[in-house]
Amino acid sequence: MVAVIIPVYNARPYVRAAVDSVLAQTHRALDVIVIDDGSTDGSLDALADIRDPRLRTVRQENAGKPVAMNRALAMTEAEFYVVNDADDLSHPTRIERQVACLRANPRLAGVFTGHEVILHGKKMAPQYRAKTEQECEQDVKAFRMPGHDPTPMYRMSLVRGVTFDPALPVAEGLDYILRIGEQHPFVVLGECLYSYRIHPESITKRSRDLCNACVWEALGRACARRGLNFDDVFGATRADAETRPPTNKDLDNNIAAHFIESVLDLRSMGRKLEAIGTGLRCAGLHPTDPHYLKALAYAVLPRSIVARLRAQRQQLSTPGGEQQK
Repeated sequence: MVAVIIPVYNARPYVRAAVDSVLAQTHRALDVIVIDDGSTDGSLDALADIRDPRLRTVRQENAGKPVAMNRALAMTEAEFYVVNDADDLSHPTRIERQVACLRANPRLAGVFTGHEVILHGKKMAPQYRAKTEQECEQDVKAFRMPGHDPTPMYRMSLVRGVTFDPALPVAEGLDYILRIGEQHPFVVLGECLYSYRIHPESITKRSRDLCNACVWEALGRACARRGLNFDDVFGATRADAETRPPTNKDLDNNIAAHFIESVLDLRSMGRKLEAIGTGLRCAGLHPTDPHYLKALAYAVLPRSIVARLRAQRQQLSTPGGEQQK
């Protein structure tokens, strides 16, 4: 049995497609828990005609995603669990492939997958890179999530004592993943099995100060757990982020980084034309910003030059490592 937790807050235009993508999984033994966190748009009405016994819906007063997640986790006795955000989609074999990975590797606490983005209603920029236990361990040590935070499947026997922190309404996934990764191994499947929807209209409207404060808080807690001084690790990075004017990269949570990784994955698979198309889409987001031209450059430059440029950038990786909605 796999629990699929779908936290919902004002997602009526998307939640039906999200639930349908879960109920259509090739792995059929599911406990699907849709937990509505005080929506005001009638989100659950979009599910009213579904007659699948695997689906449960719960309403609560608005208390934040971490509270909703913890409530849903307390409701299930499933062996594994995954998250499917209310505006995202799971590919049909997502759960089947993740269950197979956890069954084959009993030591793992979780397995991430690759993902693509849905932008302006179109799926694009798939990522396929696999990561070993050792690579995921290095990510966690560097305060980065090994993969995108809605994608992992977790083994309940290893994570049941870990809860989402209600004090972190944003970046709760970063905090959760770092805490688990400090104790147990992860891997990333080299398959694109999740579609992550980005709402361009909401990127600059959400509270950037709140987002940043929660990320720094999560990283500060990780430093404390590891016996490290926060200022020694992140002081210069934080000071730079707080003193310089915000760039397009800051305002859209560095979506260009996702396109760059997709281009690199596609090129490694010999899909150069698709890589070029992905680079062009990235360039179209901000045509005059050089940062958004990098994906296209990586799609067309010789691989030796790309490798050299990437090696130079590797030491400048951003903590956390994922965009937020």
